[in-house]
Amino acid sequence: MRLRMPCIDRVGLVRDISMILEQRNINIVTIEVEQEAIFLECQAVSQNKEGELIQALCDVAGVHRVEKTRFMPSKERAEQLDAVLTSVNDGILVVNCDGVIIQCNTAAVRILNMPMERMLGQTLGDNLSWNLLVSETLATGCSYRDREIFVECIGSYCVISTIPLQGNSNEVIGVVTVLRDIRDVRNLVQKMTASLPVDFGDIACTSSVMQELIAQSRRYALSDSTVLIRGETGTGKELFARALHNGSMRARGTFLPINCAAIPETLMESELFGYEEGAFTGAVKGGKPGLFELSNGGTLFLDEIGEMSVHLQVKLLRVLQERRVRRLGSSRELVVDVRVITATNRNLEEMVARGTFREDLYYRLNVIPLLLPPLRERPEDITILAEYFLGRFADKMRRPVNAFTTGAMQCLQRYDWPGNVRELENVIERAVNLVDGPQVRAEHIFLGRRTPMSVKNSSTAQCENYQTMKERLAETERLILKETLEHYHSSRRVGTVLDLSHTAVLKKMRKYGLLPE
Repeated sequence: MRLRMPCIDRVGLVRDISMILEQRNINIVTIEVEQEAIFLECQAVSQNKEGELIQALCDVAGVHRVEKTRFMPSKERAEQLDAVLTSVNDGILVVNCDGVIIQCNTAAVRILNMPMERMLGQTLGDNLSWNLLVSETLATGCSYRDREIFVECIGSYCVISTIPLQGNSNEVIGVVTVLRDIRDVRNLVQKMTASLPVDFGDIACTSSVMQELIAQSRRYALSDSTVLIRGETGTGKELFARALHNGSMRARGTFLPINCAAIPETLMESELFGYEEGAFTGAVKGGKPGLFELSNGGTLFLDEIGEMSVHLQVKLLRVLQERRVRRLGSSRELVVDVRVITATNRNLEEMVARGTFREDLYYRLNVIPLLLPPLRERPEDITILAEYFLGRFADKMRRPVNAFTTGAMQCLQRYDWPGNVRELENVIERAVNLVDGPQVRAEHIFLGRRTPMSVKNSSTAQCENYQTMKERLAETERLILKETLEHYHSSRRVGTVLDLSHTAVLKKMRKYGLLPE
């Protein structure tokens, strides 16, 4: 039976209440004194004795009334705290001043993969490697935020924060340790930063060669084997890599792309494998995970793999074979579960023959070869791709354009597209910038390095009229600028066509006296 008794604060009140229960031989379980109220938990009694007991307690001087309650205050607070701790995804450990774990939640049990009975009462320094952080917090009262620490019992890293608990005299009486599973942190980052997923159905094509390639790739996606995507620049190698990832059992994992040609060799190793704190000058405090760790459970896409140095090729081969990775400056090896997809536009066979690409790595990467045909070998896809890009850029730029004229489409179909799909995309984007009606016309299509407009009178300029090369080039530039301006009537449109900034166009117009009065 639990009772709540609002009362005044007077000396001897608890004694008087205890005597009433003692006289009736009723065992007291606990008494809790709160501000302006006393809570009593005692053994259960019969209904008749219960009424008599309540009346006797009401007669105690200073007691306003007696009412039944469901919870004692301490139990209610404990259950509320337990509900809060259970609801959060972060692991929480409470350590007393002796370094003993006195409380933990279910998330900590999950992250540390350790039963709660085994964890409670354990001294933190026995097995857990973040004892140093907790000891420093106990000794100094300083807290640590989001420190990445290797946890021996799970063989992986956790993000750890410590918060000191202070007593009435501001002395440190314990530490709250917050654990975040590094995989949860990475998944959150992935959700916040990832681009829209790409599926094979998003690849626009009508040619039989591409449809057959997509059907083949769908089967490849179900495998965990390494894929080597070959193809010219601009054929959509990363697009296929993303589709392979999203069509696989790893679709919920992370997809991380990296261009091996875009990062200096001195940084590439730390990017791929990560490093520990103090591994080298300039290393981030607390260390940094590498891309293999970050893509654990997902897919790592290594673009331009032919640009990787021989030194890194050796380390990459070992990771692919052993499925283990070691950070720079660390002696620990982490098990990683990563599918590797690579891509290149270089002839790896020739590089192997010259000794610039390791033969053993070549065979390890070329388990599933995927060759993307250039756009000139599938001209039937030009129309559907052009219409797809037109719709996309028209929506993005809020232009009313919705079709190509016959002449414009013929210009696109007659071109051989050395830059492949990427070049087609750029051409359509420029055309949408220039168009001023519902249709893209042939005059809006600029292909390759062709001058936007033929300079009709440039050939009639008599060389003997000019004394220097600078003067001849200036006259040609003036003619190009003048005729482009006559056609588009806007300095901004001229800048778009000639690939110049608006400021540069105005400066040149002023230089050649082409500004309207």
